Amino acid sequence: MKFKAIEMGATSPSATDPWTVLDDPGLSLIMDRMIDGIIIVDAKGIVSAINSAAADITNIKPDEIIGAPMSTLTANSTLDWQGNDLVSGTGKKREFITVTEDGRSILLALRTLRDTSGEPVLKLIFLRDLQVFDHMRRMATGLDGGNVFKFLGDRDVGPDFEAQRRLSPEVERMITQGTRALHQGARLLLIGESGSGKTELTKYLHRAVGTPEEPFIHVNCGAIPESLFESEMFGYEKGAFTGALQTGKRGLIESAEGGTLFLDEIGEIPLPSQAKLLKFLEDGVVQRIGGRSGRKVNARVVSATNRDLWKQVTDKQFRHDLYYRLAVITLEVAPLRHQPHLIQHLVDHFLAAANRMRKPRLRISDPCLERLHAYSFPGNIRELHNLIQHLSVAADDTAEVEHLPPHIRDTNTDIRVPAPHVEPGRSEVTVAPSLELDLSRPLKNQVRTFERILITAAIDRFGSKRKAAKALGVDIGTIVRKTKEAPEAS
Repeated sequence: MKFKAIEMGATSPSATDPWTVLDDPGLSLIMDRMIDGIIIVDAKGIVSAINSAAADITNIKPDEIIGAPMSTLTANSTLDWQGNDLVSGTGKKREFITVTEDGRSILLALRTLRDTSGEPVLKLIFLRDLQVFDHMRRMATGLDGGNVFKFLGDRDVGPDFEAQRRLSPEVERMITQGTRALHQGARLLLIGESGSGKTELTKYLHRAVGTPEEPFIHVNCGAIPESLFESEMFGYEKGAFTGALQTGKRGLIESAEGGTLFLDEIGEIPLPSQAKLLKFLEDGVVQRIGGRSGRKVNARVVSATNRDLWKQVTDKQFRHDLYYRLAVITLEVAPLRHQPHLIQHLVDHFLAAANRMRKPRLRISDPCLERLHAYSFPGNIRELHNLIQHLSVAADDTAEVEHLPPHIRDTNTDIRVPAPHVEPGRSEVTVAPSLELDLSRPLKNQVRTFERILITAAIDRFGSKRKAAKALGVDIGTIVRKTKEAPEAS
């Protein structure tokens, strides 16, 4: 732990001026052994000390904050500083709970130390990770509360859509339309590849239009056997069939009353079960198995699939009337390879979550990061999440290219460039599936054509001409000039 020397105006430490011992190495050792995080701020609002626990919670290095204003900490840490006037306020005792990027609750408490004349000299900010505290309480009391520390792959560390909205107009449009649809009671269908974030997007939309008390019922339609679909979705009355609970059972649809019903993998529902779901979507009434009357259920309905649902309709594998009931508003969640500008944000987000659970903190080297940016991520956001988890386990303090999985490390992950091909009667270059030898065109012309395709692929991959120039090792002027050049005629 490091300190910034604090001038107290006193010539020597005394019982009335105990704060002058801040530069004592012994105090540094003691603070770094404390369970809670501690930040010390002087009377001018300058951060004078921060212990290891506080550095881990705020995800900021001591060297970056010691001697800097408190506003620098609130602006750059991963905490939601809803009380960012913590130090500049009245100096009274204050407490509030904030959250980290990965959803953990942190108790922040402010205490002020004054000199003999009553003037504030130091302000102490205590940070307590309530998840850690609860775990220690259970261990100390012998309570068997289960393991509250889930491994990274099991934690809710989905995408930060608030940040993505600022980075991507497409994400902003999708969220705006999604919240508008749910506010108006319209049913929403999300389509996109596996791992592209459909579930996390639905959770975000649910939180955006509702309250924390409202239920969110996630139904994996592909995991429910056809024989159990009706009882699971609609529930049953007591004695409805052999083996039924004597108390009866409320179905998943009823459980979503007043909240959101998320029908994931909707394309997996067998045809006979689709008819049963259709009736609920038509009138909003659920009738339990063995029940004599139905119950009205008011819930938002969001469905999602990675299949071509309309093709299933034309192939008569999915009911067209059910499709129209579900797809009042359809939003397509783009794969990660079409959103290269989000990769760095997601890497930072998942890395911050991984660093909550390990010491020393992991960093990713520039060559390793470049390899990640060049990779196409067929598994989308889920694959990137798992990859950061892999690096967190495989690397010590710095993740290098050698720590990447073999299919990324040992494969040429440079920009994959399609071969050039000019269709008859057209001047622009289109994509062909393979590179073919064309002796009818001069080498110079073919090289220029290939060069333009390479540059276009780089711009698409990295999201801007400037980033493409850096990846290709040329200046931005070269990229601008070559993208403006007219294509060579064949």
